[in-house]
Amino acid sequence: MAEKDKERFYIVTEADYQEELAKGFSEEEVMKPGKYRVIPSRFRRKPGETDLKNCKVKVTMYIDADVLEYFKKRAEHPNAAPYQTQINNELRKVMESETSNAVRGAEDILNNTKFLKALKEKLKAV
Repeated sequence: MAEKDKERFYIVTEADYQEELAKGFSEEEVMKPGKYRVIPSRFRRKPGETDLKNCKVKVTMYIDADVLEYFKKRAEHPNAAPYQTQINNELRKVMESETSNAVRGAEDILNNTKFLKALKEKLKAV
């Protein structure tokens, strides 16, 4: 059997279990003591190979019911994206506009002659 085909195990001791509980994790969040079989993935990526834009992460969050209803109704339209995709797209727009606003803000400062003159005077004093 090739080395890559061997089974691997992850062992959780009672001490590990108690340590995690002491950190404040609940019993549902902590692996119980025991031996767990780990199946190596052939598709594991190296650090830096994964584009976060293409990774999906499962989260649990509370949103207002009317917001959820709005996106679910939009998703009912013909050829509409699923509501989760629509929410993700709207969040991405906010994220990207925030980034472009920061760049625009810096450009505004650099094009503000009143600011630049005041900065020039301040630097002369130093």
